[in-house]
Amino acid sequence: MAPELEPAKKQPKSFEALTPELSSWILDFARSMNFSRTTPVQGMAIPLLMGNKDLVVEAVTGSGKTLSFLIPIVERLLKAEDPNRKGHVRSIVVAPTKELATQIYDVLRGLLRHHVPSAAKLDPVPEVDSEDEDAPMPDEMPPGPYIIPQLLIGGRTKLPEDIATFSELNPNVLIGTPKRLLEVLQSSKVVLKRHWFDLLVLDEADRLLDPNFQPDLSKILDLVPKERRTGLFSASVSQAVNELVRVGMRYPFKISARVRSAQTGAFDKRTPESLKLCYHVSKPSKKIPILKKVLQERSAEKSIVYVSTRAGVDYWSHVLPSILGVLVFPLHGDHKAEIRAKNLIRFRDCDTQAILLTTDVLARGIDIPDIDLVVQLDIPAQPKDFIHRCGRSGRAGKRGMAVTFLSEGSEEDYVKYLEVQGTKVEPLPNPPEVSDDEADQIVRQMRAVLMKKREMHDRSQKAFVSWAQAYTKTLPGDVFDIRKVQWQEVGRAWGLLRWPKMPELKRYFPESFADRTFGLNIDESFDIETLKYADKLRESSRQAAIEARARGEKPKLPSRLGGAAAELRRKEKNAWSVQKDAKALRETRRDRKDVRRKADKFGKMSEAEKVEAMKLEDLVAKVREQTAKQEDESFEGFGD
Repeated sequence: MAPELEPAKKQPKSFEALTPELSSWILDFARSMNFSRTTPVQGMAIPLLMGNKDLVVEAVTGSGKTLSFLIPIVERLLKAEDPNRKGHVRSIVVAPTKELATQIYDVLRGLLRHHVPSAAKLDPVPEVDSEDEDAPMPDEMPPGPYIIPQLLIGGRTKLPEDIATFSELNPNVLIGTPKRLLEVLQSSKVVLKRHWFDLLVLDEADRLLDPNFQPDLSKILDLVPKERRTGLFSASVSQAVNELVRVGMRYPFKISARVRSAQTGAFDKRTPESLKLCYHVSKPSKKIPILKKVLQERSAEKSIVYVSTRAGVDYWSHVLPSILGVLVFPLHGDHKAEIRAKNLIRFRDCDTQAILLTTDVLARGIDIPDIDLVVQLDIPAQPKDFIHRCGRSGRAGKRGMAVTFLSEGSEEDYVKYLEVQGTKVEPLPNPPEVSDDEADQIVRQMRAVLMKKREMHDRSQKAFVSWAQAYTKTLPGDVFDIRKVQWQEVGRAWGLLRWPKMPELKRYFPESFADRTFGLNIDESFDIETLKYADKLRESSRQAAIEARARGEKPKLPSRLGGAAAELRRKEKNAWSVQKDAKALRETRRDRKDVRRKADKFGKMSEAEKVEAMKLEDLVAKVREQTAKQEDESFEGFGD
């Protein structure tokens, strides 16, 4: 791995050389976590952050970036004057996902177990009953300073609970996602003063500048003091990060770590040498059969499979277990925080062959031990996420493989595109052979799952539509061109029982609208109308709708629909008096907003401007009154 440092400086070669005060407990933790003593990212980032330098770090996945900013945070706090001043935050770490924020928090907690005062503060000895003479007396709390982190992520706890915990814990390090961090930082109980605040770290900084996070991140940057140290860490520093560097950082150092290519000897690789990047091109209907054979032949105990959408995770999580014969743990952004954490822990602790099926929510920073294989069934929408996905395997020097599936047609050009971007992928060595009969057998197994209950058929429709919509947004657009999709092959690859009604099919595959089973090779004896919902109430509503259509009537809205249908049904059920009260409440709120808006407007005016504005309002009111009077006089009533 070769570092590039701007400006050039002599670099330390080991942890001991970073700073004379580097404690032995930090070294012990680094060794226990299998971090290399000569990892360039750690060897350079730590002294720069310790030496009051703003820093941008771009390094391969699994190279120890997390420890390279946690160690300076700890060391600087231990040296600070009064680091445990009540309500004062010293350092903040921002991460794009709940899982990554939790992982950073857990690593810091593990680090602090080697620091006796902080460990005692975070895990105090429980009080003993004074009447119990045999109970051992608790040790006294060792004197500080203490490092006290707090995790702030939405969904795990409510905002008032986090603020109450802040007041009770008095943390000096906050780790969390942008939205919850912003909500807590805006509380009056949190103090960010120029002379006390020290470090702001943005992990996966380029992801934090996506449109979903950028508004919250900008507000956080406005709240934290300008006199601070800032560190940006990512495996891919984009142009957006460079923009942030110019806006929020002062003469930052940039560390760019590359891996020496075994073939050319040049420092051009963006992934660890222990990670092998492969691709395989096939018909869409053969992807799942090939995946099954790859898992069997390579005896991959733990694998991560990436798909493009949340609906896709929901669908494949029901289909893949019976086909692949392995445990499948789904995880995506729509899952509640406790479900995401539970499935991630179950996957980590699983001692049999298992797959973590997920979206890009777990593409960055997550460190799961012993990931043998990463599979990309769908290409990420943003090319920069390709490296992050693959980097979940082959971490910390361990061997790993990442396989990307591409469909025959224009998608093969993605390999050339990656090579131009500096990422070289090789053909999958000794790819398994899959015959058309074997592929057809897998398709029949998928359809057998869908035919068990109509809910699964609905999932397949929703997942397929979401996949097509995601495909239109996948870059580069000339490679992933929806006009070149082999629709019949893709439909069979998903095990569809019928084509959904969607604009993309209507435009690029009009035969599917004339015949909803065109090209799917569905058995003629199968009738989709005989497929029933397992939910009896939902099935009765469906049958009532079928009967209404047969009579030429408009079907009633199903009782368990959500969204606009549910809202319409609620409005229809509300009494007229309730609707009237709701309308009056809305008008009252609107009037209050107008009053506040006028008050704010007048508050910024001089006395002369206020007089002119009042005259203008009086004139407008008179004109409106005359207009209304003229309309009343001209109206002569309805004719016969």
